[in-house]
Amino acid sequence: MLKMNVNLLDVPLEINGVETLVIEDTACFSSLVRLFYGYEEDCPLKLVHGNYIPLKPLELMLVSDILGYDINSSATLKLIYTDLEQQLKESPEVVSKIDQLTDKISNMIGDELLNHELDLEKDEITILELFKALGVKIETQSDTIYEKMLEIVQVYKYLKRKKLLVFINTYAYLTGEEMKELQQYISLNQIDVLFLEPRKREGIPQTVVDRDFYIYTENMV
Repeated sequence: MLKMNVNLLDVPLEINGVETLVIEDTACFSSLVRLFYGYEEDCPLKLVHGNYIPLKPLELMLVSDILGYDINSSATLKLIYTDLEQQLKESPEVVSKIDQLTDKISNMIGDELLNHELDLEKDEITILELFKALGVKIETQSDTIYEKMLEIVQVYKYLKRKKLLVFINTYAYLTGEEMKELQQYISLNQIDVLFLEPRKREGIPQTVVDRDFYIYTENMV
């Protein structure tokens, strides 16, 4: 469980699974979004987990542009490649075979470099470089925004260093049924996700800060 606090709130907001925070005042919503994107441990936006341990900026994952979000970003792929490398280390015979093949390829290329008119040199091929050269990436098959959001949640669950996923102004793209199904999926995966929205949606639990800065909850179980 995490807790979020900012001057808009009377008490910290607990983020335990799926939480929705609605800020109806446009200026305040915009200001809070800026705080999330500029989040630092000592900024006015407070995010803590465990025994009030401040959330690190790298532990926060923000998504606002669903269609433009790159699931196969370089940062994500780097983490995946590192995990694959660790996985390979559990199979020494496979690593040995790969080393033999890469050495053979490296030697063949080295012979060609010697025959070139220019003085050329090469580096050793690493496992991580092999993954990149082979184009290893996450397979994506999303045809709708809803499916894209499911894929983002799947990737987030895999990124163990991330502690909080924040979707910003994304309910507008979902039907009521899709919202409920997405929230159920998040709950089943036991991860913490905050939906930050500028307006209410019917039928889902939400904490609302209205235009008069009155705070109340709706549809809470």
